[in-house]
Amino acid sequence: MSLNKFSKLFEELDSNNSINKKINSLTKYFKSSSNLNNILTIYLLIGKRNKRFISGKSLKEYYGDIYDIPKWLIEICYSKVGDSAEVISLLIQDKLIDENIKDDISLNELINKILPNLTKLDECKKKSYIKALWEKISKENQLVFNKILTGSFRIGVSKGLVVKAISNMTGIDESIILHRLMGELEPNEETYMFLINQNLKQKELDYKPYPFQLANTFDETIKETISIKKYQFESKWDGIRSQIIKRSGNISIWTRGEEIVNKTFPELIEKISDFKMDFVLDGEILIWDENKNRPKNFSFLQKRLGRKSPSLKIQKDLPVVFMAYDILEINGNDIRSKILSERRNILENNFTNLISEDKSIIDKRIKITKLHQIENWNDLEEAKNSARKYNTEGLVIKNKQSKYISGRKKGNWWKYKIDPMQLDGILIYARPGSGKRADLYTDYSFAIWENNKLVKFTNAYSGLNNEEIKELDKWIRKNTLERFGPVRSVKPELVFEISFDNIQISKRHKSGIALRFPRITKWRRDKNIMEADKLENALKMISN
Repeated sequence: MSLNKFSKLFEELDSNNSINKKINSLTKYFKSSSNLNNILTIYLLIGKRNKRFISGKSLKEYYGDIYDIPKWLIEICYSKVGDSAEVISLLIQDKLIDENIKDDISLNELINKILPNLTKLDECKKKSYIKALWEKISKENQLVFNKILTGSFRIGVSKGLVVKAISNMTGIDESIILHRLMGELEPNEETYMFLINQNLKQKELDYKPYPFQLANTFDETIKETISIKKYQFESKWDGIRSQIIKRSGNISIWTRGEEIVNKTFPELIEKISDFKMDFVLDGEILIWDENKNRPKNFSFLQKRLGRKSPSLKIQKDLPVVFMAYDILEINGNDIRSKILSERRNILENNFTNLISEDKSIIDKRIKITKLHQIENWNDLEEAKNSARKYNTEGLVIKNKQSKYISGRKKGNWWKYKIDPMQLDGILIYARPGSGKRADLYTDYSFAIWENNKLVKFTNAYSGLNNEEIKELDKWIRKNTLERFGPVRSVKPELVFEISFDNIQISKRHKSGIALRFPRITKWRRDKNIMEADKLENALKMISN
């Protein structure tokens, strides 16, 4: 299958805003392409495993070195286009030896045979290899080639659109296709046949998690349209969303990011193996403080992440629990179609009666989230506002009549988060953004007062609108004190309100603190720098 066909699909998807037309293009493509071509296309579009053979930065550098193009010229072009692959695809046009070349490279050949050779080459040979490919590939396929090379395929096609197209072609329900796409899949013909098999047995999905149900953000106006008695109220835990799967003697822990973390949390695996029954639980992995009977800050959980074989000391010092809030399957029976109130009863009834060799499992390793007793909207506000002292993020509001579905559906689940913490900081550094904002200063560093000196306490990259960014960019250029490569230090004259979800002690930062998810929420034009916050104010926010 020629690369040209995939390029035409890419162009159709990238240039069309209509969801139905995108689905139709995908459906038509899948019907007319080979099995191997289809599975590779699926992988590229949904980002399942888009291998990056070289970085976008290296791509620009290679082009400049090969064709003796100054770096500044390439960067100017990049700032206008905002995508390395697209920039090079445009610039390369006048470098092609034969403008009418018709390449016969297939998608499979490019991904599985030609590009993997790059990993075996040194820098000099890589440049020669890529130059040869650039001059071998037709104009029509240059963009797709460079996109595959850099592993970047953001073209407004969600997994949901791909699933709809496969469902249209096969007649298989979308939920089944989505389930089959969960977890690790090899990009080969066997995988494609697995996806489109009309007679697939449930046992063949034993190792796979279910697609996760997600919550919408709660809107205050909803209070006027819903009956509070129809909902149940849970704590919104600040951990790692996961599913624990125990089927046919096999145990796996899957994160929402579709990663197996069995090795990271061996104590959970060990304890779960003692249970006599099979199940799939939906919940959250947390570091638990037994003395205070609450989870520890997310920063403690971060210390467990990335450790493939945590030591016994780590397991003891940072003990994990699985906080279950839903059960999706029991003894091989998929119960997602049951309403939430029924699933909750099944979870509670079976949980307390699970036959286990180790009775401590019930209260030490796996817990069931408790329901808040909410009778009115005042109770809801009170429960939400008290969440921070329990190291939770707020509440999740769930319709008792809702079935467990993939993705978000309005009216089923709502997340009602506590108001963010805030500090007023002074702008001290700025650097250019990336992509289409590469010629604007959009990344900022802020300081607060420690005694009579300014100390940097955070970076923030979002929160201002386009007009404010342009205005601030002009101010930064006029009020620069020093330059450090792309970074500028500026006169400490502007105050901004910085919001964040949490704050903790950090030895890695000069200020001694670290913020979680910092963002700019207001340009405080009404404040002078002496009204900015002090470090002591920030330290008082840290919960014990």
